This record gives sequence, structure tokens and C-alpha cells, in this order.
Amino acid sequence: MADFAGKRIRDPVHGLIVFEEGNLRDELAWALLNTPEMQRLRRIRQLGVSEFVYPGATHSRFAHSVGVYHCAKQLSEIIRREFRRQGKEEEFDQEKADDAILAALLHDIGHGPFSHAFERAQKARGIRKKHELWTAEIIRDPEGNIRKILGDERAERIAAMLEAEDPQDIYHAIFSSSFDADRLDYIQRDRIMTGTGAGAIDFDWLMDNLRVREINLSPDEGKETKRVPTFCFHPKAIPAAEQFLLARYTLHEQVYFHKTTRAMEEVVMRLFRRLGELAETPDKTGLPPEHPLLRFLASRDPSVRDYLALDDMVVFAALDSLCRAEDAILREMAERLHYRNPFKPLCIATECGSDPGRQQRAIRRIEERFEEELEAAYGRVAKDVVELSIYTTIGEDDEKTFKKVRVLEGRSDLREITHPDVSRMIRSLADKPKKLIRYYFADEDARQAALQG
Repeated sequence: MADFAGKRIRDPVHGLIVFEEGNLRDELAWALLNTPEMQRLRRIRQLGVSEFVYPGATHSRFAHSVGVYHCAKQLSEIIRREFRRQGKEEEFDQEKADDAILAALLHDIGHGPFSHAFERAQKARGIRKKHELWTAEIIRDPEGNIRKILGDERAERIAAMLEAEDPQDIYHAIFSSSFDADRLDYIQRDRIMTGTGAGAIDFDWLMDNLRVREINLSPDEGKETKRVPTFCFHPKAIPAAEQFLLARYTLHEQVYFHKTTRAMEEVVMRLFRRLGELAETPDKTGLPPEHPLLRFLASRDPSVRDYLALDDMVVFAALDSLCRAEDAILREMAERLHYRNPFKPLCIATECGSDPGRQQRAIRRIEERFEEELEAAYGRVAKDVVELSIYTTIGEDDEKTFKKVRVLEGRSDLREITHPDVSRMIRSLADKPKKLIRYYFADEDARQAALQG
């Protein structure tokens, strides 16, 4: 990397992102960005099928990853600042910080086409391998470019950091915490690219009031409580922290859980699941036997090479052939995705109001009338239930103790922001999560029949 002369990327969210000459970490990051593994993320959209609702939401996981890297560098400097304030600057570990920053850059490298919808389809087939495991496997791959650039030891350290369920030190908080680089980028980026107006946060004020303190992790049964350092906020940042959480909440409500987005995800999930069922009989799919989708889905233990051959563009390019599939289910799902024809959503809260009794009567009526369709794998009616709360996560991720926002009380005591003495507003949202119950119908006639009772 002797010829590295410094690089710049202009970003619509963060402005100029700089990769400094003479900085080994930045040189490694630039080399990683130019690997086929990272360039593949240009062909995977950050918000999957959200573009069918918000036409501008075509930003890629590559752009997001660059933004996360930028935010991670800023968080690393916050940690250095906190070590200095606590009189232990010499304990700051630059190598661990750099590992965490590079982990932030690579954190999404294991996402498949359409991300969470793809994982849901795989789960329905009995395959529960999440993108985090693929990420670690891609980094460790001895034949891959990531490991060649990082070296064996560093690749192993970074892979282990990314697949760890609980944090081991403060550097882990850079890419996995209540205020990590991932959230700092996607909240701002998704707001801009969807045009929703949701997600504005006082970024500079939050960063200035970020602190480092220890918290107790929830112990597994029979194990001792473990204390780990993570990020928290000075009380002056409470209003901005409230806005930060409200921004996430609003994005989930308006974007990630939008009824049409979820309806299109149902289409994508069914398409992948059906294609997996037919992968060993390719003549029914309209695709050639050697197609990357069939090669991957036909295996119960596919290779990293087969996984990396998949992206959104591979799926979109296959749609024309899939629309001519012999199998009727696969053909219908392909046509729905190709021509934007989602299932027709019926939102219980929208149609019945907030009265619980009225909602329950409608649910009972729909489920009795369409019982067989709801139970069938590819029935003409599907049910979708998601819970929206202040700590709602996307996809199959579980919320962890260290992902919750905490505020300093005194010099070292912490209170979770949902405590009534910290934020009554956030507490109200935490106490009363909103359950979104939707039914998706294959055609408008069935939807109208459900409404009429």
C-alpha cells in the first residue's frame, strides 16, 4: 500500500469522508472497499423493497457501510476523550479501536439479497443461518480477499468481535451499542433517502455529551453478572437522546414496517422459499440449472463462493425468466415483484380503530373465514404481526441489555432512559408497545370480503 496517497468520498449524509495518507487503518479500509466482497454491497439495497413505497430509497449497503466507517472513527475519538478525562489515556488501545472501526466497515458484508426477507425465507426452509454468521465466515475465508488484506490474526479478531453476542470491552460499543456507528448512519441516511422527514437528530450535541461507564449485563442462568463498559449520555443530552429514540421509532413505523413494504416482503419471502423448494427441479423455474440462485438454494450447506454470487441485481435479472416459470406459485410471485403488485393489506387498527373489542371481533371473523388459506404455506391470505416499541429492532435481531439508552445520574450511577424520572415520554412508549396486525390478500375481492364480514 506504499502508493496510497489519501482518498476522499463525497457522501450526502456526512459530507467529505477522508481516508488519510499514512494511516494504516485507513489504507486497509480503502483496500477493503475495493474488494469484490465489499463491492457486492453496491448491488444490495439498504432498505430492500422499500423503494416500492419510497422511490428514492435505492441507497446501497455499500454507501451505508462507508458512512458507518466514518461514524466509527468519530466514536473511537470519543472513547479516547473519555479515557483522557478519566486520567487513563495511556490505557487507550489503538489497535483494538482500529479493529472495531474495521469491523464497523465490514459489519454488513454478510447480507444476502433483500436482506431480512431472504433470511425469513431461509428460516421457513429450516435454515437459520443469519447474516452475522455469513459475515464472520466471509472475513475468515482463507480464499477470500478480506483475510488476505487484514492478515490471519486480525481477520480472526474482527470476525470474533462481530459474532460475539455480548461486548467484551468498550471498543465493541463502536459497532454494537445503544449509540453505535450503524444506528448513527442509517437513521440519518434512511431519513434523507426516503424523504419522510423522520429521523432528525442533534448529532453534534449527542456526541459532545457521550460518556463511557460500566453496566451490568443480564447474566445467563447459573452465571455471575458481568460488568462491561459502554456508551451513556450526560443529563444535558436527555432531550436530544429522546429525539434520537423517537427518530428510530418513527422510521420503524413509517418506513421499515410500512404496510406495503411488508406486503412486498411477503412476496419476496415466498419467491425465495418456493425457488428453494424447486431448486433441484430447475426445469420448473424457468432458470438454467447453473443459475446462482439455484446453485445456492439447492444446497443445505452452501459455500461462501455460492453466497457471494447472490445480490439484488441477480434476482432482478432473473425475474423475466421466473415470470415464465412452469410452476404457478413461483411465476405469480415473480410477476408481483417484477411489476409491483403487492398483496393487498388490511390493517386491523386502521379499519377498526383503537377499540380492542372491535379489533378482536374483526380478527376472529377473518381467521375463521380464511382459516385454510392462513394455514397453507402459499395461501391467498397471510397474517403479519409486528410489535413497535421504543427499542424495536429490524429483522430477526434480539434487543440486548447493552443496546438500551442510559443517562448518567451523578458521576457514575446510570438510569435507563425509560425510567419515569428520566423521560416520561419515552417511558410511555416503552410501557405501551404498539402491536401492528395486518392481513395480506392476494386480490382486492378477498380483501373487500374480509371487510364486509
